[in-house]
Amino acid sequence: MASTPQMIVLEPSPGGREWQLNKRVYSIDALATLPKQCYVFLDVANYPPTDGRRQKLLAHFNVPEFVANRTCFELNGYFGSKASYGGEASTQYLTGYNAATWFRCLVKMVKKVGEDAHDDGQEYVTGKKDYKWFEMSFFTRWDSNSSQLLCVDTPSDFPLELQKLLAKQTEPLDFRDPFAMHACLVDQMIVYADVSVWRVRDPVRVLEKTRMRTGAIFGPIHEMSRHAIHTSEILEAAIDTIKEMQHSRTAIHKRLIDDLGETYREQAKDYAQFQLSLLKCLKLRSDSNQERLKNEINLAFNNLARQDNSVMKSIALLTMIFLPATFISALFSTTFFNFNDDSGSWQVSDKLWLYWVTTVPATIIIVVLWRAWLANSDPITRFVKAQYNWAGRQWKNLTKRKPREQRVPGKVEQP
Repeated sequence: MASTPQMIVLEPSPGGREWQLNKRVYSIDALATLPKQCYVFLDVANYPPTDGRRQKLLAHFNVPEFVANRTCFELNGYFGSKASYGGEASTQYLTGYNAATWFRCLVKMVKKVGEDAHDDGQEYVTGKKDYKWFEMSFFTRWDSNSSQLLCVDTPSDFPLELQKLLAKQTEPLDFRDPFAMHACLVDQMIVYADVSVWRVRDPVRVLEKTRMRTGAIFGPIHEMSRHAIHTSEILEAAIDTIKEMQHSRTAIHKRLIDDLGETYREQAKDYAQFQLSLLKCLKLRSDSNQERLKNEINLAFNNLARQDNSVMKSIALLTMIFLPATFISALFSTTFFNFNDDSGSWQVSDKLWLYWVTTVPATIIIVVLWRAWLANSDPITRFVKAQYNWAGRQWKNLTKRKPREQRVPGKVEQP
């Protein structure tokens, strides 16, 4: 029997300085009873399917219906916003009754490599796979009286970690700002992105330190390269998402009916820029992981080439050792030499010169063809072209007309 869907609600105390976690049964009707200011966490297993139920859920947060389809659910990142303006034409202001934002960021968590792992976070990875995707989606509903933010498919410790971040705030959140709840949320997302990058870096470091056998290195490197590529991709998408969020924040702050003050606006803008710089630095670290993996691949190929070179040298040495004996035995086995067992005499044919006459030219021809093959992948074409050019030059030399003075010696041409 399927368990009852639940959601975790993180809501502020009446004073706004403390935040409390509690669980509630999830249903579309239960959304109407949510606190006016709260974070709502919904597991991806409880996220309704695209049969109309998901559209009803997102409609509560004033999100466009298109966001509920499969396309947006499988993208690696996006940001969107919607706001309604009212008032006189000369002083347009944001009413907020239909204001909404929606965005998406992904995190790929790789299994810890051991006790000496860089981060002290949870394992996050369960089951047979050595990685786990968290495809986090966030939907915000804001107006002058309420501010609600839905979080889907976040790590299990996200609500508790977010509660810790909110408890460290020196001032309570100003819910007059539609983006007031986004700052701590993005902070925690950056923490997970940092863990994700280091989860890729740790296996790379182990690989660099152990230098496993060359033939066995390509499988692990392939897996780690795949994780590193995915991490860089989703970090790039996260950077673009935060940039779009920053643009939307700046535009909405200019139209707010309640003046938040110049200091608040500038500090919010500067802090968002700081968060953006953190993500850019994580992107550089992720790119560095890819480069380090490329170095390990190049080193493995060089080791293979060196091993192959050693094998070829061994084969060449063995060939040189047995080649004289092979040549002498093959030469003496010909009919040019005859050893009489009865008389013990050794007879050499006077036609032995035929052997050298045929062997020496054949060896020279083979060496020449071999050199031509090494010089060009298509030696026959090169050879034919060279012969054609040579013949053309000889024909020009033969048909070239000599000067009149040379054709008629002693005769000077009249003007």
